[in-house]
Amino acid sequence: MMTNGKLDEWALHAYVDNEITGDQRAEIEALLAADPEAQRTVDAWRQQRDALKRAFDGVLDEPLPASLSATVRQGGGAAMHPYMAMAAALALLLLGGLAGWFVAMDSGDLVAENVAREAIVAHEVYAVEVRHPVEVGAADKEHLQAWLSKRLGQDFNVPDLKDEGYTLLGGRLLAAADRPAAQLMYEDDHRNRITIYLTTQDKDQETSVHVEEKGPLIACYWLDGKLAFVVAGEMELDPMMKLTHIIYEKFEG
Repeated sequence: MMTNGKLDEWALHAYVDNEITGDQRAEIEALLAADPEAQRTVDAWRQQRDALKRAFDGVLDEPLPASLSATVRQGGGAAMHPYMAMAAALALLLLGGLAGWFVAMDSGDLVAENVAREAIVAHEVYAVEVRHPVEVGAADKEHLQAWLSKRLGQDFNVPDLKDEGYTLLGGRLLAAADRPAAQLMYEDDHRNRITIYLTTQDKDQETSVHVEEKGPLIACYWLDGKLAFVVAGEMELDPMMKLTHIIYEKFEG
């Protein structure tokens, strides 16, 4: 079940697909508890499986497109059994759908996911700072906004979150994988901190809001035009989603 100290990939696939015995499940779960990297892999596969299920559960109830019916008839001839024809057409339809789904993942969602991971690291590093949590304080908000907009090459407004119970502490310039990034930091009355991470992307892309969790830390992330956004903080999912929606609207406005 393990190779060179790591869980075998086949064991992880079998675990995700529920193709193991109870004893094997208990053994794998014990190993996963000690292997965060393998646990992240399992979580990612489950998310992909659930996304595919949501996307294609209704396919069997849909009428067969005429173009696919014609393709199957031409390929199989008049002697093809009707059920075989239906199966072949469904396979074509699923393959086409899957290809489109993976293209979408490669283009937008995967870009956003990478940005989210960068933002999580930045949050973990700077949100715990006591004396130097930010590079430019909130007293110089106008300078902070102009400076970070210039360095990113995209104009944006630093959102006011006082109505949501968060006061701006300031922000800083960061280095992303191959480009500059910005981090804005806010704090509530209990000194709980959230960060907003922004960076640019190579082309205009938009995604819905996705969620990445790392222990108690939740990061909500999305792409909008040339900018990628991540809101990170330690709180329950529902209030984080509500706060993210407000922040999203403030950047849109």
